[in-house]
Amino acid sequence: MTKSNTAMGCLELIGTKIFPIIISVISLILSTFNLYVNSLRAPNISFTVAPYVSHVVDNNSGNEAFFIPLTAINRGARPGTILSFELTVTHVPTQKQASYFGQYYAKPDEQRLIGDSFSPMTIQGYSTDSKIICFYPQGLQVGNLFAEAGEYQFEVKAVTVNINGSSSKNIAQTFRITLTDQMVAVLNSTPDGEYPFPLRIEAGQ
Repeated sequence: MTKSNTAMGCLELIGTKIFPIIISVISLILSTFNLYVNSLRAPNISFTVAPYVSHVVDNNSGNEAFFIPLTAINRGARPGTILSFELTVTHVPTQKQASYFGQYYAKPDEQRLIGDSFSPMTIQGYSTDSKIICFYPQGLQVGNLFAEAGEYQFEVKAVTVNINGSSSKNIAQTFRITLTDQMVAVLNSTPDGEYPFPLRIEAGQ
């Protein structure tokens, strides 16, 4: 047997043994990656705000409230939970500020009526959940902040936690609404002092 034939035989022998090992290693890597992506990836919660919100005055309490449609998104494999929502509204020209918290969900198919009391939102892996959150003042708040012309900055914050309670973080979205003199006139002409149409939001600052 020549040296070339011997070398060829060794290469064939090595190939028949190493090639299956390489295939097995690749398969293991792919399986591990799929397991991580489909089952083990930690929750990654965010949310987006719809382009319209509603300003409401509660006829019972007299408090102003903001009804904000939003969609929570989980880009992780495991479930995650939003524990609470808070809203801070600032009248930019005067820097007057008021705080609100997510107290209710709006009634299904009724964007301006309160429904169930707020409870934590659990979002399953790779899924979304859309709600209209009803934000009411924190504590006693006399009068309406949203009552004069100018630009208002809205910041919605959420506190999220993994389903096993291992970690939590704050996430936020910011947007602005400009209330014109004409809109103020409409607001002041309504018996309950609320803006009767959805308010279009502007890009966050």
